[in-house]
Amino acid sequence: MYTITKEDQIKELINRVPPILNIDLVIFRKDKDNTYAEPEFLVGKKNLHINHENKIERIFPWGRMYFDETPEETINRILQKEVPWVKVKIKKMITAVADKWYDHRCNGITMEYLLEYQEWEPSIWKDEFIEFRRMNRKELESTDWTYLLQLSTLNEIMATIASMNSTQDEILVEVDKDNNEIGSVLKREAHSNPWVYHRAAHVMLFNSKKQVILQQRAPTKATGANKRDMPGWHQTLGQNMNETAHAELLEEMGIETELNLQRIGLKQTDSQSEYYYLYYGIHDGPYAFDKYEVQRVMAFDCQKIVDGNYDKEYSILPHVYEYIKELNFLRK
Repeated sequence: MYTITKEDQIKELINRVPPILNIDLVIFRKDKDNTYAEPEFLVGKKNLHINHENKIERIFPWGRMYFDETPEETINRILQKEVPWVKVKIKKMITAVADKWYDHRCNGITMEYLLEYQEWEPSIWKDEFIEFRRMNRKELESTDWTYLLQLSTLNEIMATIASMNSTQDEILVEVDKDNNEIGSVLKREAHSNPWVYHRAAHVMLFNSKKQVILQQRAPTKATGANKRDMPGWHQTLGQNMNETAHAELLEEMGIETELNLQRIGLKQTDSQSEYYYLYYGIHDGPYAFDKYEVQRVMAFDCQKIVDGNYDKEYSILPHVYEYIKELNFLRK
């Protein structure tokens, strides 16, 4: 006698229930050294053998979200299926649009997510797509058979990229009170709800003279604008903490160096709860800092910071003093 298990029933249910949303992945890259450079998008050329029912040729990587998935699970599944050779960082949701005229499933809804690619290794993935290439907006708009729904949201896509570093819509990893990953959360919510826990990497960077390297934060920052701080970043979807520290150090400071994890701490305020991973490293530059995130970079004498000698001239965030005192061995 054949016994149907609960797992079998759930599997069959998943197979029978239609997907609930279409998910488009807008994967982009922008030259940070050129403020006026147009972003390039990763666009696939569809396999026309599969695509014989319509003439759509160029399209962003996409897939369908099932009822038992979270958005980030769907995004990661699409990435693994369609572009496993691209390493990306999930930034934020762009928009949601009606798609009933083309796809009658998925409740007629498509959601677009913005992803920034960190590493690029061109490859052909012979399934939905037969090739990929990078295209800017002008190329997308002038190419025959580009998917019209995606073209219709280009203004929103460009606006999202332009405001990416000045808004609170970044998608962060959410953790529980014991620092176990449980899902995702918008930075806005993470910074306004002390019951929502998230993570950040704090990197204390020194040079061979044992001076500390501090950034002056951009005026567009939601917190600590124009103040002196160490490099630091939140953990976003798709990266572990070590990857977060190294990737963002390369992105914001233009350097790669060995990083050592000093400790993990929990900072709680009336508005947020953040597990921070304190790293330290040594590098003598030069530093190609991200002009969207940082105004300038300077080296400071550690003992003078601790003694308060810079306080009248520079506004330095309190945790910098704490970390320098803790990493006292670097000042000896």
